[in-house]
Amino acid sequence: MMLSFVSTVLSVIYIGIFTLIGAELPSLMLSLLLLLCLWNLLLANKSLTRPGALATNLLAAACLGVLFVSVSYDESVLLFVSMLLQAAILKLLQAKTPKQLSTVIVLTFFSLSTVFLYQQSLYSSILVAIFYVCLLASLAALHGARTPKRAYFQALGSFAMAIPIAALLLLFIPKVPAFWKLPGAGGAKTGLNERIDPFNIANLAKSDDLVFRAEFPGQLPAPPYYWRALNHEEFDGKAWIKAQRPPRPRTDIDWQSYSAQATLYLESSANRWLYALQDSVSPSQKVENLRGGLLKRKESAASSFQYPLLYRPVQASVLTNYQSRLNRLLPTDGNPQARALARQLSQSTNTANQFASRLMGFYEQQGFSYTLTPTPITDDNFLDVFLTQTKRGFCGHYASTSAFIMRAAGIPARVVSGYLGGEQSEQGNYLRVYQYDAHAWVEYYDGNQWQRFDATSVVAPERLNGSLSQVQELQQEFMDNLDVGLLQLSHIEALNWLRLTLEELDYSWTKWVLGFDQQKQKSVLKDLLGNQIAQYSMVLALCVVALVLLGLLLLGSRKQQQSMSFSAKWLNRLFLYADKQALLSTQNSTPKQKLAQLATHCPGAATPLARIEQLYTLAAYKQRPLTKAQKKDLVKQVKKAIKIIG
Repeated sequence: MMLSFVSTVLSVIYIGIFTLIGAELPSLMLSLLLLLCLWNLLLANKSLTRPGALATNLLAAACLGVLFVSVSYDESVLLFVSMLLQAAILKLLQAKTPKQLSTVIVLTFFSLSTVFLYQQSLYSSILVAIFYVCLLASLAALHGARTPKRAYFQALGSFAMAIPIAALLLLFIPKVPAFWKLPGAGGAKTGLNERIDPFNIANLAKSDDLVFRAEFPGQLPAPPYYWRALNHEEFDGKAWIKAQRPPRPRTDIDWQSYSAQATLYLESSANRWLYALQDSVSPSQKVENLRGGLLKRKESAASSFQYPLLYRPVQASVLTNYQSRLNRLLPTDGNPQARALARQLSQSTNTANQFASRLMGFYEQQGFSYTLTPTPITDDNFLDVFLTQTKRGFCGHYASTSAFIMRAAGIPARVVSGYLGGEQSEQGNYLRVYQYDAHAWVEYYDGNQWQRFDATSVVAPERLNGSLSQVQELQQEFMDNLDVGLLQLSHIEALNWLRLTLEELDYSWTKWVLGFDQQKQKSVLKDLLGNQIAQYSMVLALCVVALVLLGLLLLGSRKQQQSMSFSAKWLNRLFLYADKQALLSTQNSTPKQKLAQLATHCPGAATPLARIEQLYTLAAYKQRPLTKAQKKDLVKQVKKAIKIIG
């Protein structure tokens, strides 16, 4: 029964793992692993014959074939995770004995840990914690727990003991750099990348995945919030691409001139480009400050990340010849009507700013509109089709078309991608920015500095004041366009309250647990130890570990003593009664010798005395705590022996 219980629990755990990281696995691989789990559930609950070695080997070969067909060699992390999951499930399918199931349990501890390569939110952490309890229950079931209920009680006890130990280790064990690191997991959630097809960026509006939170000291600054991530300075006729020459690091930063600040908490992402406001820099040693107002993470690890941000208004700058040429480049042909519009506007204007103003007026007066479901355009001159026929577009349509027209007029211009706005928290101290807030706009050079140009300000001005989810005119279209999630049910008051409460909990988790880095640990230790951190922190950590181990040792010893004391107490009661009856010849005999003397004097008590000796030996010499039933039996046999002796 318990073997079936363990096998069932392990199958459920693996189905749970697939629920958490299924989006990262190829669909063929995911389907195959799920089928194997369901097969094992059937075998465990119907007591059917498990596949033999030959069948398992054939299955393993099939799984490897699927693995190498569906997973690229470049995705090394996904490759190793998939191999681990395959090995564990195939072993589970074959496991018949406690020893084989114990092996699968060990593999499952590693399998569960792989979830954190892709998911680190509070919810996924809670689910993984539940799975760890189930895994401990399986372990308890294999080592003496007689019922599933008892196994879960033991597992909860072990897990409860681990929580304070983990908290102490988190607080006091010095955080040192890793000796080696895995490359970033490929399953990044951030939807932006270095190549933007402006006609596809609207797809991001379907996702309500959180991208980052931005916390400001005091009150939030006034909107709009343009979170810039990438500059796209090359146009290949279809998409805007990041320039091949990487931006150079900034070396002339005047830190004192950056008076505004914020802290950004990013969700896990393999994208190393970070988000900035206006002209930003970051004092973090993990962030590169690059020319062009860009920030980049130095490490490629795909994990949650936080960094401080300092920002100020965009300053005057001088374009180099390379920048001037790069930001004027266009294909030699294509989109003739957009080029004609550029010539028409430039004939009636003298400066870049006047040109931008006329172009903005063109969008405002010619019936252009903002939509999340733009009409698909397949024509080679797709900008012309948008400009003269459809006139309905997402931010990418306006950004791409505007940058093209400006370049056609000889004005240096580039497309910038990032996010616009964000939802303000209920406490009002931070913003939540989701994938559906993805945005693209234009920056043009007016001869003195880069200026922002965003046609959204005239075709959907409400969009500038917050998140896309808060634009009333697009509310129905936004909800219809969105993937299934709690946000779609936010019109139900209770579910909206639940969504916001979960969000607040996840924010605290991200800030205080995931964000507890080396710097914060030093700050906590400094508050506790003053300026003697270096001398005392390691000693304190060792003391904490020693105290924890000592506590566990005392706890185990106490349990043993309690069990021993119970058997010794009742045995002593029997010996005291026998001594009063002058049945014991000497007090220096061992308990076994005394029981043998009593059996000699009172043959009628031989049976209960033999049972008493058996239970006492179990508790005293084999160090196995008596169960509740065994304790009752011991009391019963002692009373029976006393009655016979008397």
